[in-house]
Amino acid sequence: MLLSAKTKGFNLILALLLVTFFTTLQSSSCSKNDDVATVSTAVPGTWRVSLYWDKKDETSKFSGYTFSFTSGGLATATNGGTTIKGTWSQSSSKFTISFGANATLGNLNKSWLIEQKTATAINLKDDNPSSDEKVQFVIN
Repeated sequence: MLLSAKTKGFNLILALLLVTFFTTLQSSSCSKNDDVATVSTAVPGTWRVSLYWDKKDETSKFSGYTFSFTSGGLATATNGGTTIKGTWSQSSSKFTISFGANATLGNLNKSWLIEQKTATAINLKDDNPSSDEKVQFVIN
């Protein structure tokens, strides 16, 4: 009878360890991602940067540029006769832009948190809470 109680206790401990192990394994293999679906459906119109703030107003860096965000994730920035191609995507809370290594447009390369998006304005901020970086696009 004593041996049976020890065996039952051992089996119970073993079962609890296995449950803990598999629960830990399952939760560590899942990544937290609040952005369920990523889309790159066209954002109609051409846009300009009306505010670029990186600890101070640096909007003038983007003077003369117009931007378009077309279907399939293609972004273009045009200044005079020069067009620079990049990519973009949007999820429920983020707007991601990449123009590669271009000195000026590289400032826009990141996943921005969407503060507001309407038919005439897109307000974005850096997803790092300690950063003071914002960009606002307005329709031309």
